Amino acid sequence: MEQIVKRDGKIYYGNQMCSDGNDAYCRFRDDYHASLGKEVYKRLNMPEREERIHGFRIYFSDEVVKILDREFGQPDGRIKYRIMGLVGISYCRGIDGDDCPDYDEEKYFRWLDWCLSHSSSMMMRVGTNENTGRTSKRLRTRYR
Repeated sequence: MEQIVKRDGKIYYGNQMCSDGNDAYCRFRDDYHASLGKEVYKRLNMPEREERIHGFRIYFSDEVVKILDREFGQPDGRIKYRIMGLVGISYCRGIDGDDCPDYDEEKYFRWLDWCLSHSSSMMMRVGTNENTGRTSKRLRTRYR
């Protein structure tokens, strides 16, 4: 990386003359990013990565939600789901069939719409981060 200096009213990045201060800063930023390599969290003008899963919900029109609420009521329990992985830029979630009611196909998909419209109060994420499964410290069973 070079030093930015001002000589005779002109800005220089090392020995290269820049058109303005923004041009000098862009050259500095490009050199700085090139020196970092894979440590992208140290890059300029880029915040640190935060957890991206804060919950999810599917928004339907008020009429649809009212119809589904009349049919299925208000949520009284939670359904466990797991993060299956990323598909494109979205997380793919999986629901265990044992947690789902045994409805015919048409009613099941209406129930699923109702469940997703109340996902913040209806669904609960489980996985290794939530101390479930074989890595749990709370389980007394030892897995080999």
